[in-house]
Amino acid sequence: MSDPIKIEMRGLAKSFGANRVLQGLDLKIPAGRITVIIGRSGEGKSVLLKHMIGLLRPDQGQVLVDGEDITRLRGRELNRVRAKFGMLFQGAALFDSMNVAENVAFPLREHSRLSPEEIASRVREKLRLVGLDGVEDRMPSQLSGGMRKRVGLARAIIRGPEIILYDEPTTGLDPILTDSIDRLIVRTQETLNITSVLISHDLDRALAFADFVAMLHQGRIVAQGAPEELRTMDDPLVRQFLTGSAEGPIQVL
Repeated sequence: MSDPIKIEMRGLAKSFGANRVLQGLDLKIPAGRITVIIGRSGEGKSVLLKHMIGLLRPDQGQVLVDGEDITRLRGRELNRVRAKFGMLFQGAALFDSMNVAENVAFPLREHSRLSPEEIASRVREKLRLVGLDGVEDRMPSQLSGGMRKRVGLARAIIRGPEIILYDEPTTGLDPILTDSIDRLIVRTQETLNITSVLISHDLDRALAFADFVAMLHQGRIVAQGAPEELRTMDDPLVRQFLTGSAEGPIQVL
């Protein structure tokens, strides 16, 4: 991997009771690229994302963001690093009692001293970037699933993050809306020159636009590389997962 490393996990371990989710995981996320993390449901992909942003602390190991170990940080120092991140949650996680403009503006109102006029201007700018003009006064209940995801993305980028984390961004969308969100993710990454990290079950779509792919299995990264590298791997775990076969070393429970 020749690109600078934006996020690195070293020996990451995390258990919830008797359930060992991450088991000495190592992973490097290249800067300025789109990285997709794949793996079966329940393998810990969302847990891994939460460690990247410091929402969870590992039992063992390190999480380095721009070379700084965030597992050692608390309070203001941790929030300083978190300000580098934006996150698009699986269901967009909009506030139902707020309209679109208020939802997108929320991070700025909480974490900046910008005037209401400056905030309104930035809200319009980010909504325009995600292809939503003139919807500021709509309530979340008046939006389609695709529009909700776009509003969630506008909120994720409103503070100018260096990294965006996407938790299953196309879950529940039809193929056409899925394609539109995928294209939007690529355009956002290219326009803002940011580091993007996605978890996804839609392998065909993910492999089509990812720069780097990592496969999570039983708490470890078992394969990583460019999409074309994974497609040509002989590893039976990778082959089974990419082909979606019930036969192979990955047990179907």
